[in-house]
Amino acid sequence: METYSQKEQLSKAIESNSLEELHILHLSRYMNVRRAVARNSNISTEIANKLLMDPVMNVSYMASLHPKCTNERVFPEEHLTSCVMCERDERELICDSCNQKEYSSNIIY
Repeated sequence: METYSQKEQLSKAIESNSLEELHILHLSRYMNVRRAVARNSNISTEIANKLLMDPVMNVSYMASLHPKCTNERVFPEEHLTSCVMCERDERELICDSCNQKEYSSNIIY
């Protein structure tokens, strides 16, 4: 997957229904790609639970909301910013120019 651009990976992460492809994409170096995988309705419980433990809260929080996520993780309320809870399509997400931005959207947890 690393041969694909971030934009191509994002499209695949959002549109794919292939568990094999989604499994590869959940390991992407791009946070937005992993976040898009966490929101994809076709992921497995295994992928959802792995993404729940992602060090970037934007990813792990979205995974925690997935119906196939069977594990739990507690998120400190003060870290649940509008960036973390953002529902925008990752393909159109431009965090640096967002007017809802409270502070860094890449909180490492």
